[in-house]
Amino acid sequence: MFLVAMISSSIADPKHQIRLGLQSVPTDLLYQAKDWGAPYELDAKISMFSSAGDSLKAFLAGRVDVVTAGAARLVTLTAAQPDKFHVVAVSLYGGDRYGLIVGPKSNYKTINDLKGKKVGVIPGSGAYMTFVQFLEKHDLTLRDFEVVNMKLEDISTAVSHGVIDGGVIWEPQVAIAEVSGVAKRLVSMKGVAESPFFMLASRSYVENHPDNLVRYIASAIDMTQFIEKSPEKADLLIGQELNKSGIAIDTKAIRLALSRMEVDLDLKPSLVGELEEIAAAMIKSNQLKSIPDFKAVIDRKFYDQASEMQKQRASK
Repeated sequence: MFLVAMISSSIADPKHQIRLGLQSVPTDLLYQAKDWGAPYELDAKISMFSSAGDSLKAFLAGRVDVVTAGAARLVTLTAAQPDKFHVVAVSLYGGDRYGLIVGPKSNYKTINDLKGKKVGVIPGSGAYMTFVQFLEKHDLTLRDFEVVNMKLEDISTAVSHGVIDGGVIWEPQVAIAEVSGVAKRLVSMKGVAESPFFMLASRSYVENHPDNLVRYIASAIDMTQFIEKSPEKADLLIGQELNKSGIAIDTKAIRLALSRMEVDLDLKPSLVGELEEIAAAMIKSNQLKSIPDFKAVIDRKFYDQASEMQKQRASK
């Protein structure tokens, strides 16, 4: 409570800076589309990355202070460098946001129809590990397919042109491909796992600027409430941000993408619990030797303080 009081009393101070490593997912695009930090005197310096693999490299190199990462990458990072970061919140979750797409005119009906075919994946991503879990539930493994390691931005085009037969990607790319007619969704990962995106803050930044981190999380809570209260406006802002890439995006695709995910920053025990499940799967496949100590990196006090701060501001 002392930290919240300190922040509240200094809200009129000059802007406080934070460097964010964001990805091409709806919530990160929306955060970039509007100055959410302004009410908290927060100056957010944003760098966009195509995937967590790239943003985490910048994070570990000290070029950004906060990133989001899927559960699979968080497991690996906790095992390797737990002293580098704190897990301070959740960004979004829901297995339905991951999908396996195929060509719009393909005759594939089930996952079994793709056995022996080329399937594009992003190694180490949350989509990748959720796909592995999906396959296990259907008595399949990656060895049943010709797996092609690719970047997110290349998969839809490769599927559309028949370079690969299927690809595992995430929202809003799945919905964009569907609505534009570039591909169709063959499989949803709904029910496999919630596969949350977690918010990571570097320990050095937390030690030196804990109040700035709280400000940022509070501003992100504002954004999540905006999505709930004004979905059409959120769709428009996200679409405008995507359109900056030079490709016109139908807002129907944004609405479809948002309908397939849950947006909530709370570090719920059920979401944190998935980390151990993924770690166990990694041990089984010889990717990991033991289950990391997740309690050593998870710290929800910043979320709690930010939630209180956001409520106080909203009540004024």
